[in-house]
Amino acid sequence: MNKFKLSLGDDQPKTNPWQHDLLGYRPFAERMARVIVGLDAPNGYVIGLHGRWGSGKSTALNFIQAFIQKHNAELESDEDRVTIIDFRPWMVSGHRDLIAAFFKILSESLCPSDTKKKRFVNRLCFFAGSATDELVDAAAKVALLVDPSGGVASRVAGAAAKATVNEMVKGFLEDPSLQKAYEDLKEKLAQESKRFIVIIDDLDRLEAEEIRSIAQMVKTVGRLPHVIYVLAYDREIVWRSLDDEPQRGGPRYAEKIVQQEIELPKPSRNALLSILDQEIGFLEGETGNSLRWHYILRYGVHRWVQSPRDVLRLSNAVKFSWPALAGEIDPQDLLAMEGVRLFDEAAYYWVRENRDFIFGEGIFQLALEGVREAAIEALRERLPNDCADQIFQLFGVLFPTARNWFDASKSVSKERSADLGKRRGIGSEAGYDAYFSLHPSTDEVAKVEIDRLILHLEDSEYLLAALTSFLGKKNSRDEPMIGKVLQELRFRFESHGGSMPTESMLNVLLEIGEETIATDWSGEMFTLSPRAHWGFLIDSMLGRWGEKEAGKKLVSAFKSASSASACADVFVSRGRELGIFDTESKQPPLISRVHFDELGKILLAMIHRSLKSDSLLDAPFYFDIVRSWSYLEGSEPAKRWLENGMRESARFLAKVGKGLLSYSTSDGSRSYTFRSLPDPNLYDLEIIMFSAQRHKNDSRLSEDERRMIAELERGAKEFLSRGKSEEGEPL
Repeated sequence: MNKFKLSLGDDQPKTNPWQHDLLGYRPFAERMARVIVGLDAPNGYVIGLHGRWGSGKSTALNFIQAFIQKHNAELESDEDRVTIIDFRPWMVSGHRDLIAAFFKILSESLCPSDTKKKRFVNRLCFFAGSATDELVDAAAKVALLVDPSGGVASRVAGAAAKATVNEMVKGFLEDPSLQKAYEDLKEKLAQESKRFIVIIDDLDRLEAEEIRSIAQMVKTVGRLPHVIYVLAYDREIVWRSLDDEPQRGGPRYAEKIVQQEIELPKPSRNALLSILDQEIGFLEGETGNSLRWHYILRYGVHRWVQSPRDVLRLSNAVKFSWPALAGEIDPQDLLAMEGVRLFDEAAYYWVRENRDFIFGEGIFQLALEGVREAAIEALRERLPNDCADQIFQLFGVLFPTARNWFDASKSVSKERSADLGKRRGIGSEAGYDAYFSLHPSTDEVAKVEIDRLILHLEDSEYLLAALTSFLGKKNSRDEPMIGKVLQELRFRFESHGGSMPTESMLNVLLEIGEETIATDWSGEMFTLSPRAHWGFLIDSMLGRWGEKEAGKKLVSAFKSASSASACADVFVSRGRELGIFDTESKQPPLISRVHFDELGKILLAMIHRSLKSDSLLDAPFYFDIVRSWSYLEGSEPAKRWLENGMRESARFLAKVGKGLLSYSTSDGSRSYTFRSLPDPNLYDLEIIMFSAQRHKNDSRLSEDERRMIAELERGAKEFLSRGKSEEGEPL
């Protein structure tokens, strides 16, 4: 069901320095083991290994143990053997058992390995004193006296179940039998050649009171001959806990306990990034080695990843999100946003709260003075001073449409909308909405659907069925989905290294053209209609082919097309580029004049066929049809057809209005304006006015059509009353 079976990383430390030294701790651990093995500590010794929380201290300790075990294995006799005791105080239930637990583990470690369990249990359950190993007897006797496991009352704690370590130590030192047993143990250890390494890891995981308990034990009853302690901790956490001890200076007290403090080497950045690469290897082939990626590393990942635990948190976050978003968001941007969420929390919530700013919507649509500046200032005030500039640089890469507002480095060129949309970056609406909802946005076209269309660019049947399925559909923002899918296809053709369009796609676009153009649309300011997306997509395809090939392919598509309306729209666009319909057009021509003329012949024949079948009346509007017709055959036939249609049909008149009126939307309704004088060679103002007066109360009209016809009447009257200049423009 789910092709992703990603294993979340865990915090388990590594144990084999020869195979798993990802952090480069092996040389350090080997030297530490050599030093510890060579230490002579007749009065005991305490070594502190400190490093930042999550820096890999446990792994380093395991490696040290591995090298000590290697030393033991290579010995010819047991004389120089070092016994390792792994003491885990956080597993002890309460302070009352701490000292007893330590001596139980010590006595267990002293037992011969082949009979260890049996003898240990016997001694703790039945303190008979019959063993021949006096050192084991001494340690077991102390353990048993501190906390008898056979139900005998403890001589130290008595009924005080919550006694502190200080009270226990005081009782320990005052109890004659315990004192004697303890002194016997010290004497035996001093006489023996055996040496012990007691490792106490993760002190920083304990509560402050528990940390002080361990320190007190190590400082007093735990200080034994030939016993070396290695304590591992985050220095800031442990020293702060000791500093909380009443009437004690933290560092001074810690220095009395820890005789040698060593800082864990900081893992190299390359080592941490190498681990991250391994953990997110499922993204390989997706991220690429782009300049964008280098900036994400520089301003984000390098700052976030300071320890192995940082790597674990970031990689696990990506592993959790990717299965839900695979293919619907750029993997680089997903990694970057998960990093922002984990390590730059204030910046993350600003992004989540400021969608309108990023995409220029709402109050930011018109970029009112001071509004954007206030939003940016609010973001800067949230951020720590030491990383604010880096976060702004990172946001400039992630959100290229708002890049200037983040004052991002100009060394990274602004990404084109087509490239951003194609890869579904977090800076695209589809990528942003998918990320924050953890699934493809229902307001956008899923990337997987666009991928399928691109894979079937030669399959006309598939393309037609797929694109037709979007006609008539709208999202939650009342945006036509056909416009969305056409825009996504344009991104694929215009993006760097984009797909090459096909004649099959062009044929299908002309086939759905009339219905696409007719799609009702009342979008916000600065947003494109489905008709505009349709036209821009065709323009992009022609541009990719080049002038010569584009003309040939367009002529071929016109020959197989059936919609005069769709072809007229494309014909007028090509005419504008050639300066035929708009002498001020700055768009370079996408086809030659020769091919344009050939298109005209095909279109004129198509118009005549549509006239005979009356299918021309079904066009969404007539503006480009009559404009093309007038150019190809003179204005008289087109003008006569318009006049007859306006007189006879209210709906025909409304379609005429769609080409002559502009509109604005407010509160869900449109307001129309007759702004400029129509071409007098095609449109007779008096006929427009009289037709509007005749049809404006037709009950079959919609409210929107009535508003159009009312504006046609008003505008025609105004133009007639004002008269015309010699140039034919309104006075």
